[in-house]
Amino acid sequence: MKRDFIYANGRISGEDMTILPERMWQMLISSRDMEEALRLLTDTWYGGFMHGHELGDCFERAMDATEQELLELSEDQRLVRGILHRRDVRNARYIWKNLIAGEGTVIELERPGLVDTDDLASAVTDPETRNELPALFRDALEEILGMDDRSVRNVDFVMDELAALVELDELPAMGSEFEKHVRTGIERKNFLIAGRCTQENLPRATVETLLLKGGFHTPEEIADAYQAGRLPGLLAENQGLETLADCLEEAITRGSFFEYERESDRIVLEMLDAGSFDIFGPAPLAAFVLKREMEIEHLRLLLAAKSAGIERSRLLRRLPRG
Repeated sequence: MKRDFIYANGRISGEDMTILPERMWQMLISSRDMEEALRLLTDTWYGGFMHGHELGDCFERAMDATEQELLELSEDQRLVRGILHRRDVRNARYIWKNLIAGEGTVIELERPGLVDTDDLASAVTDPETRNELPALFRDALEEILGMDDRSVRNVDFVMDELAALVELDELPAMGSEFEKHVRTGIERKNFLIAGRCTQENLPRATVETLLLKGGFHTPEEIADAYQAGRLPGLLAENQGLETLADCLEEAITRGSFFEYERESDRIVLEMLDAGSFDIFGPAPLAAFVLKREMEIEHLRLLLAAKSAGIERSRLLRRLPRG
């Protein structure tokens, strides 16, 4: 089985060179405005997707190309499902929020992963189509339809749970490091939620209902720490997340979570380094796709900040780059 990935991982090692280097991030962050940042970006791998296209289309085409590389190289259907179903979750969120908790407006969707977007829409009112959805998606939709309060907030929580379950269902099978990656993502999000709740002084019971299962600590443990005022101490029990715990403590004190989010992303990027995984398995392929996804997310954030005239110092507080 591992021999099947020798060529694929060699290709991915080459593709890894297209990830923007630290020096380019320094130049992008220091650019005077959005126009200069875009000029810099045209000289990178993204330049091939920028000509004649809107910026949003450029990033979507770039992500499509990355995922197509995955489809061509992967011999492991768990990897394909684990990555592409994540896009299905995002489309389901857009569609179900709009139809169930929204106003029925026109929405923009991503390219379908493994579930047709028409089926996601039809499943809201058609039980037969609903039964044909993947089990995790069907269960999530039925939970939403069964709620008395179908507010955007409640729908979002069910979709956050679905996103976590989809990753937990497939990606950890690729190795212990990927399981750690998935659970770290849930853990950092839970502590961010709980930390922000301290600013509103929400009741413990309310906080527990907002937390996801699947992290290193249960929602009950985090809610107890929230009530006791020791969230940073509980987070620091996770090996490798000690610096994140320090950021959480500072964020709760200052009421700003930019540095916490920056450190969260830095830790995840470090974990996604190809050297952290078995180089003769599917994990480096998945890691590359996730790194590209995070890179595009950070580029969108950077360009939005440049367009809004946000100063470099504030960008450095949020971006784990440059």
